[in-house]
Amino acid sequence: MTIDASGGALPAQLTPAQTKLMQAAHDLEAVFYGQLLQAMRATVPEGGIFQQSTGEKMFTSMLDDEVSKMASNQTDRGLATALYHQLARQLPATTPAVTAVTAPVDPTS
Repeated sequence: MTIDASGGALPAQLTPAQTKLMQAAHDLEAVFYGQLLQAMRATVPEGGIFQQSTGEKMFTSMLDDEVSKMASNQTDRGLATALYHQLARQLPATTPAVTAVTAPVDPTS
């Protein structure tokens, strides 16, 4: 088991349901960061010599989306981890499937 920064223990191997939940939590955290970046950009006054073109606005939006996805995946202390711990309690109690790996049997021994 690993201990994350929020103090909760994460299993060493996640079940498929836990993996889907963790991914969904990271996706939601990325949406949160995207909204945060959008709100921050709205506070910057527009103006200057050139007006912002439609292409530049689209590029900025796409850049914010990528930055928010990267930020969400960079840390295990954020909203995604808190959401995971809160919602993982609702998952059915199952253990991940472990496949046994055996060495080939040498017939000469």
